[in-house]
Amino acid sequence: MRTLLILFIGFSLAFSQPKEPPKGERCVICGMDVNIDPRLTSQAKLRDGSYRYAESPKHIVQFYLDNKDKVSELWVRDYQSGKGIDARRAFYVPIKDGPMGPDLAAFRSNLEAQRFAKTERAAKEKVYRFMDINKELLQRLEKGQIH
Repeated sequence: MRTLLILFIGFSLAFSQPKEPPKGERCVICGMDVNIDPRLTSQAKLRDGSYRYAESPKHIVQFYLDNKDKVSELWVRDYQSGKGIDARRAFYVPIKDGPMGPDLAAFRSNLEAQRFAKTERAAKEKVYRFMDINKELLQRLEKGQIH
């Protein structure tokens, strides 16, 4: 019985997917409509089963950094395909044109992120892993100081 329970939990986690944010849902950080740019819509599933949404990866990562102990899942969308990605496995490129100015675009693969970082839409030719994103980087993005 214990083995079945472990298998069930393992499969549930392996196939976990983000859910579509409800119409009119507001960002947990700034209050902006989270459905402005679907390529950037992000979400956190909390341990109590509730969800928090953000209009961008920058804000969902900020929420996570302030609430690590409450978050069980963290999702961003691939900037090119729009498909959900586990935020902790994504690759991030600073962009100039997020909903509130400079932000982060998430990518499924490092190669896709590297290619995008060389385009004019990128604010900087740098790719970040989730573990490299900290409050200092997020504050620089908020102030538009990412070049």
